[in-house]
Amino acid sequence: MAQGDTARESNGELSPLPDFCSAETLLRVLMVAVLLALAVALLRGGGQNWHSALALHALFIFWVALTSLLILCGLRGWLRGRPLAAQIVLPPLVPIINTAIVYRLAETLVLADPALRWPVIGVATILSLMAMHYLYLQAAWQRETRAVAAAREQAMRARLRPHFLYNSMNTIAGLCRSDAARAEQITLDLADLFRATFASGDRHSLRAELDLVRAFLGIEQTRFGERLNLDWDCPDHPGLEIEVPTLVLQPLAENAIQHGIAPARGEGRVWVRCRMDSGRVTVVIGNSVEPQARSEGTGTATEAVRLRLQHAFGGQVHFQSRHEPDCFEVSIRFPLATREGAQ
Repeated sequence: MAQGDTARESNGELSPLPDFCSAETLLRVLMVAVLLALAVALLRGGGQNWHSALALHALFIFWVALTSLLILCGLRGWLRGRPLAAQIVLPPLVPIINTAIVYRLAETLVLADPALRWPVIGVATILSLMAMHYLYLQAAWQRETRAVAAAREQAMRARLRPHFLYNSMNTIAGLCRSDAARAEQITLDLADLFRATFASGDRHSLRAELDLVRAFLGIEQTRFGERLNLDWDCPDHPGLEIEVPTLVLQPLAENAIQHGIAPARGEGRVWVRCRMDSGRVTVVIGNSVEPQARSEGTGTATEAVRLRLQHAFGGQVHFQSRHEPDCFEVSIRFPLATREGAQ
């Protein structure tokens, strides 16, 4: 797990481009081309030459579709480096320009009627926009599906790492004789964490979630001793009864330890704050970062939390991360009323 942002394109934005080079995209384009050629042949008629008309229309449409797809495949790397607006506007222009060029060549070979040039380009423009819209939606759906699957897998793996269990057991063993009461408390906290990990339900209250985070940080505070300063500011409030995904905040707390406290050579600080205002509950989890000992990562845990919250609350939840040279902080604003109306 790590605290950085997810992988971005060179311009810092996620690319919406479909994979123009994939066999799946090629198959979809070919199916649309066949249907379009058949529709044009049926609408234009042709009598006894119906099959010849279909073959000619299919040849023209297939050539435009395949060469356009080949050009877009070759330009995909270049397009990824362009601004987001260019990635959306430029791809539909390729089939349109390609249609004009191919139709002009067909006119030269006396295979096309010059009087139909602009109507054909107009139809190509409409079809290009519709086809690209379909491909972009399909690509977005595929990315979302993969992201959800990855987020769920990451969430399961991130719930409790083995090294945390080993460290906790060692801490309990060390406290058994010197501080039996504290050893008992850590054992109970550890039991609560594992009970939540293996619970069948996928939701519980934000209050229960914060209790698990506090138990986790309490165990780590005992392990790190004076190296970890915990700043907890979550006053009791009815808004804490809203339902949230189980262990959705725990990966953020583990991030704070793994990337803020563990690598530091001196003291570090972790803070958890809760605020209630304007019908929303805001939870902030942050940690200090020692620049000379910072731990780099891929940002998968932070992104997994964002995706889980997005699918639980939709656009009603506001997720924001802030990475400064000396600290990292995640702010989550929950709605007091979920999409299902639960409080």
